[in-house]
Amino acid sequence: MAIRELVVKRCSVSISSSVVKYNSLRKLSLYDVRLDENMLQTLVNKCPLLVSVILEYCQGLEKIKSDSLKVLKIFYSEIGEIDAPNLASLEYAGNQIHELRIARNSSQLEHSKIVFVCHDNVNAALFCKLRKFLSNSTSWSQVLLYFIKCSEINTTDLQLHYRGSNLQMNHTSSIPQVEVLNVNIPFQTEECPTFVDALLWSCRPKRLNLQSTSAMFTHFLNRLIYMKNSSHSTSHGKEPWHSQLKEVKAFDVKNQPLELGSGETGSKQPHGE
Repeated sequence: MAIRELVVKRCSVSISSSVVKYNSLRKLSLYDVRLDENMLQTLVNKCPLLVSVILEYCQGLEKIKSDSLKVLKIFYSEIGEIDAPNLASLEYAGNQIHELRIARNSSQLEHSKIVFVCHDNVNAALFCKLRKFLSNSTSWSQVLLYFIKCSEINTTDLQLHYRGSNLQMNHTSSIPQVEVLNVNIPFQTEECPTFVDALLWSCRPKRLNLQSTSAMFTHFLNRLIYMKNSSHSTSHGKEPWHSQLKEVKAFDVKNQPLELGSGETGSKQPHGE
């Protein structure tokens, strides 16, 4: 009987390189699985028709390489490299920002979603890691960031961290391109202007949805206006790194459009388009 879908849960897996091929397997799902070194790639190599892989809470992942792969979902599992030039959909979720290399970008990638739950200290190092991660791909459809709280960011440390990591890697990363950035800071009321700076520097979004308090949204807009006015006087013809942002929307913790003090809903176009 031909096996077209395989689901493996809560176990350790060791597969010999001489194992027979799964010529009919098209979907592979691993949940809470510990793999030996290079085991995932060994398994993928035995599945020439594989189009979908889901990895959730898995350990021992190093690399996945497949020309047939169309759908890849990685949830709370660390993986070092993705090489799937025909990928159409990529989803990644985690509570840490790991090192990731995308060997070949797919021209067929139509859907890409990244979710990070940021429990760690929100500092310059975190935003540097975020920018490096997002620089892996030419563009991301959607990025969702959940912060327990936000704080001021030392922008000098931000640049130093970024330059140092690029020198260590011996390359200059490309600029991230995010279509929609969703930011959830449910309890924030204090003003954190350099947090806004670091957020836009690391993600370069075209559209931003902020789920937070009305006070935070007001602080956010005030910072955007300040950045816009400052760029007009200091850019000297150079395009400011936040210029891609076309629209900002605000929502409360129940994901309803946020009402500002004036009675307006929280939707603004910061560049006057």
